[in-house]
Amino acid sequence: MNILILFTQPWRTGGAETHVEALIKGLAKHNIILAVNTNSDTKKLQALSKHHPNIRIVTIQSRGINFFSWYRSFIYLKNLLNTQKIDIIACQQRTAGIWAYLLSKNSNIQYTITMHDPWHRAKLKKLYPRIFPQMIAVSKNLALILEKEYHFKQEHIEVINNGIDFSSFYPHEQSSARQQLGLPLQKKLILHVSRMSNVKGAVSLLIIDTMHYLAKKGQFYNTVLIGEGPLRSQIENKVNEFNAQYGQWLSVKNFVTDISTWYNASDILIGEGRVAIECLACQKPVIAIRNIQSFIGLITKQNIGYACDVNFDGHDKPATMYSLSDEINNAFSLPSSDSEFIAQYIKKELNIDKMTEIYLNIFTKMIKNMRTDKEI
Repeated sequence: MNILILFTQPWRTGGAETHVEALIKGLAKHNIILAVNTNSDTKKLQALSKHHPNIRIVTIQSRGINFFSWYRSFIYLKNLLNTQKIDIIACQQRTAGIWAYLLSKNSNIQYTITMHDPWHRAKLKKLYPRIFPQMIAVSKNLALILEKEYHFKQEHIEVINNGIDFSSFYPHEQSSARQQLGLPLQKKLILHVSRMSNVKGAVSLLIIDTMHYLAKKGQFYNTVLIGEGPLRSQIENKVNEFNAQYGQWLSVKNFVTDISTWYNASDILIGEGRVAIECLACQKPVIAIRNIQSFIGLITKQNIGYACDVNFDGHDKPATMYSLSDEINNAFSLPSSDSEFIAQYIKKELNIDKMTEIYLNIFTKMIKNMRTDKEI
């Protein structure tokens, strides 16, 4: 099968990129063209190409105000569909879906759109069910948003949970990981990994407020916030204020390439989505939170199934410094046997093979239906 994965954002670091890389690994027997936007991280693309020889990476211009570049990229992709005999387009997010809609108007090539987040900035919501034939949501709550807010029919929505490469994420000795990263061996370490956007970056600010609350109670933890984004400078300022008052307990770092080592070096992760899954695979306690309105809290044997269904983004309790501090204390008391049980659960339910199989079933069905329609 010849597949075009359309990624109309710069390829940098994020959940969507990790999702696509896992999908590429699962589709190793197929021919893949990955189209990414300009201003991508060239080193990451080089590493991706090296690890996955079945892909060809092309660069397009799908953002910005240079409409001439848009047109050239559109014509380039149009020709690519024909010369490479593309069978289906796997779009990542809304903008890619709009491009695929326009590209497919004369080619009759089918396309799917994967929704990774609620599309906060999307306008004209009633338009999308008319032009997007098959939606893929990475969680049940995103599928519900598609149905309730965008008015997609249930038969046009498929839930495919994230698939994780468990050959990269597994437990190993904490002291060795800390030595490798130059971290203190004795201090308890809390880790948070997320893009510092207006939604997710606000969680970093809540974590800092929670550290202030715990510090007043005499509880101090080595806390590392890993991420980049528009709230980065505001987060750094608050970290500096905390450290000026209490000492060097908090730090902010750019996205790292050795994230599995950081997971294993930590005692607790605060996060959601793929980050939560990856850290749970390393048998570390995870406090699931995506926004500052509400959150799931500590992941346990009892709620792991539900947490996977909603991609670790739930509305179980209000997100405050008080509730988050309670969950931190609970996390330090989680039995290691529970962490082992949770790791085995996600290995069974959230593996790459399972994710890829569902994708391929959808692709095959759509291609078959298109051929049948042509014959008729």
